Amino acid sequence: MNRGILFFAVTAAFVFTMYATMASAKKPQYVGNQGCKCHKPELDEWEKSPHGKAFETLVAKNRSRDENKAMRDAKLDIKKDYDKDDKCLPCHTVGYGKPGGYEDDKSAKDLVGVGCEMCHGPGSEYRNLHKEKEETFTRAEAKAMGAVSGKEDKAVCMQCHDHKDSPFNSKLDKKYMFNHEEMIKLEKAWHKVLPLKFKH
Repeated sequence: MNRGILFFAVTAAFVFTMYATMASAKKPQYVGNQGCKCHKPELDEWEKSPHGKAFETLVAKNRSRDENKAMRDAKLDIKKDYDKDDKCLPCHTVGYGKPGGYEDDKSAKDLVGVGCEMCHGPGSEYRNLHKEKEETFTRAEAKAMGAVSGKEDKAVCMQCHDHKDSPFNSKLDKKYMFNHEEMIKLEKAWHKVLPLKFKH
């Protein structure tokens, strides 16, 4: 057999196999906050946080006086419920508009609010890694399976905070300017970071 043809055939087989593998690779899916319940202290802290209550603020009767003032300043109707508004849901629910993410009020209740996977990415694959390797998995392995961290990556936070499409951005008022370094120190805004038990 001609070496050129053999080389071409081997290369073509390799490329085909590579693309087939990539196409069949599982994309991470959303598991909801209950999929993260092994981290119970963090989940308990999160439930009390502004991120945990973010969906509630879309409903008029749940808003505080300060939230209503902010809405007036942004020229939003304080009597209106925004819990079905396509402009609000991407930042007040988990995975809105994405496969397996929040769709409507019939969706899983643990996809409402700025949940775990808003800041850490869809969890199906890295959750399996946690189960399989328990304390021996590495951060690199988790990242390869879709894990992200708002604490480490400013872009995770900026998909909502001070985003150009948000009515609460720094163009409206400088107080909405998002300083990532300062904000990640405010554990009460999301959840207390407990030290890892094992080295990852």
